[in-house]
Amino acid sequence: MKYLLGLVLACMVLLFSPAVTWAQMEELKNSTPEQRAQLQTQWMESNLSLDSKASATVADINLKYARETQSLMDSSSPGFQKLKTFRSNSAAKDAELKAILTPEQYTLYEQKKSAMEAMVKQKLEEKHQAAQ
Repeated sequence: MKYLLGLVLACMVLLFSPAVTWAQMEELKNSTPEQRAQLQTQWMESNLSLDSKASATVADINLKYARETQSLMDSSSPGFQKLKTFRSNSAAKDAELKAILTPEQYTLYEQKKSAMEAMVKQKLEEKHQAAQ
């Protein structure tokens, strides 16, 4: 379960930093919430064409949820509870972003997020098949 949560964390970073390779996952898991939030914000600025006001608000949102995710990862809660909380936090973050982004920006954000989720699912399936 800890592996899964680490993978989820790394995927959130990858979602906003597509140039990152799978070999860099371990390094990303050891990054600070501030570093992860900064990567996410930079990606969103360049890929979603954020204006300065939206960029500042998005940076605050990214930092808030990066810190919450780090606290969750560091907690002693059972793995299932961590995953449930992560999903809840992710939905809350998406709602905050939807209020800030234009409909076009949010649609693009959702498309990228869905593509990343599909890629993660495929990688997990490949890893599971290789282990058999």
